[in-house]
Amino acid sequence: MVLDQLREVCLRPLQAEDVSQVAEIEREAFSPLWVGTPFQRDLNNRNARYLVACCPQDLEAKTPPVIQEPPQPAEPSLWDRVISRLGRSNRHGQPATALTSFVAGYVSTWFQGDEAHLTEIAVRKALQGNGIGELLLIGSVQASVERGSVVVTLEVRVSNFIAQRLYEKYGFKAVGRRKAYYHDNREDALIMTTSPIHSPEYQRRFLELQETYRSRWRDILIDA
Repeated sequence: MVLDQLREVCLRPLQAEDVSQVAEIEREAFSPLWVGTPFQRDLNNRNARYLVACCPQDLEAKTPPVIQEPPQPAEPSLWDRVISRLGRSNRHGQPATALTSFVAGYVSTWFQGDEAHLTEIAVRKALQGNGIGELLLIGSVQASVERGSVVVTLEVRVSNFIAQRLYEKYGFKAVGRRKAYYHDNREDALIMTTSPIHSPEYQRRFLELQETYRSRWRDILIDA
């Protein structure tokens, strides 16, 4: 699957019909010793937020022609483009769910007190490097903002420098270390956390990052 086939990607909440695909991505991304997540049970968990990055179901088919939309009076935010209009017909006149049943990746965020904990983020290996992981991270942070969380935390392998750079870009800083956290090779995990996500400084930087992301990956976003 090549980037030219990824012209339409959106974020939306996890649905029951996505569970088998998300479980497949989890198995591919994490160690066989990883304890599988009960996604079906967690669908109605008020303290958990699962988002999936979706692509058209017929990615292997020819990409439908893009119909230019009339200019809008104001450029919508990234979050508005990929979340708030889901459920309406897209630019091809089809319901959003008809074009977004192929799950490319997912992110899970749990809320405890005033803290949001990003527990898992994964993208199909064949689709990595196309900005999907960053889109999922943006969705997790935005969901945490909407929930009223003060900070977002996560764990990451000490050897995963690519992920660490992405997290640092979004204001996460290493604040601790969990020894032998990963069961497959007893590797340590870095604990990373943001500064307060509602602060004017963080919000200003977060909005700038969203605009930069949209400018770079505009062709793979969908107005659904």
